[in-house]
Amino acid sequence: MVRYLAAACAVLLVASNTPAWALPQFSLLTGNRCINCHVNVQGGGLRNDLGWYAMESVGIVRYEDIGLSSLKPVFSTNTFLDDRLTVGVDFRLQSSRSLRDTSSERRIFPMQGAFYASYKPADWLLVEGTYNLGRRVYAYAGQQSWSASVAIQPSLEYPQLRVGFFQPSIGYRFDDHTMLVRRIPAGSQDYLFAPNWAEWGAELNYYRLEWLTLTAGVATLSSLRGATLTDTDGNTRPLIREPSRPAAIGRVLLSPKFFRERLVVNLGSSTLQQGDFSLWNVFGGIGYADVVAITLETMRQQTTGVRTISATSAELMVHVAEPVYFCARAEHGETVTGGVSLRQEQYLLGAQIFVLPFVELRPEYRIVDLPLYRLNRWTVQLHVFY
Repeated sequence: MVRYLAAACAVLLVASNTPAWALPQFSLLTGNRCINCHVNVQGGGLRNDLGWYAMESVGIVRYEDIGLSSLKPVFSTNTFLDDRLTVGVDFRLQSSRSLRDTSSERRIFPMQGAFYASYKPADWLLVEGTYNLGRRVYAYAGQQSWSASVAIQPSLEYPQLRVGFFQPSIGYRFDDHTMLVRRIPAGSQDYLFAPNWAEWGAELNYYRLEWLTLTAGVATLSSLRGATLTDTDGNTRPLIREPSRPAAIGRVLLSPKFFRERLVVNLGSSTLQQGDFSLWNVFGGIGYADVVAITLETMRQQTTGVRTISATSAELMVHVAEPVYFCARAEHGETVTGGVSLRQEQYLLGAQIFVLPFVELRPEYRIVDLPLYRLNRWTVQLHVFY
């Protein structure tokens, strides 16, 4: 697999200029940290004015090129009231067809309909929240329809205090929820941390130095109250025995730059600890500005004496042309319960194509190797964001 990824790099590397997104891959391509373009220090969710501006003119065609100049004022800004109010949206629609069953039909279904907003009543105070119109799947323990927090920060010289109901800062913040570093490998596609997972908690975030981001905090794991696992005696027990008991959160990310800031390196680790529940993530990557980025994350979650989950994901992203990116990913995961090991592998080939400003297409081909069968799937995702 590594040999094929290297060959893809050699064929597809094309140098050009690129704006600043805050996915881990785009962060490595541009040298911008997630906080540069997002309200959240870890990235994801609401984009700030720079995050909006970075996408304002990115697309194969522009609105005026196809006779839609009247839409231009709609996308003129995402900040209002003297830049104190910021709004945003993420809408995703996916078309999918499984190749395991040749008689299967292509399905089209909504994946996300999230609205975001933040307001700064004072320079040192920010209130933010999100609401997802998508149907909440109650089988996915931890999935929430909303999140909200208050952030207090007198200046960049001081850490930011964030308090509220939000996703704890662990690992990288990807927007693909199929990745094994957030799931239970070979577990009937069950989530360890579901999409839109959120918990009550508080975090201190320090990012004054451009090359260093630190997070320390606490959170209840009450949203995971419904999550269960089977112990070595065959009995079902809660994943979190005391969901109201605070869990400890820690995260560190080093982001040095080299060769006139063209080469960007990420190296980080995070942890979530509560009782007999232990989670460690190690993540990082390397990127050459506007050309190529490689990201890696490995996860290990252990419930003492019951179950151990481990997973590793490696992804290559190549900037093919100004609005087009090629992606290739390989993943491996293992779940061990009572001495019995179940393994799963996943592979992905795809692209991210920005056809218009704030409109993205993601064609993808996926292979999922499970203990009992292999699943092949073509998907196309439409992502409209603001």
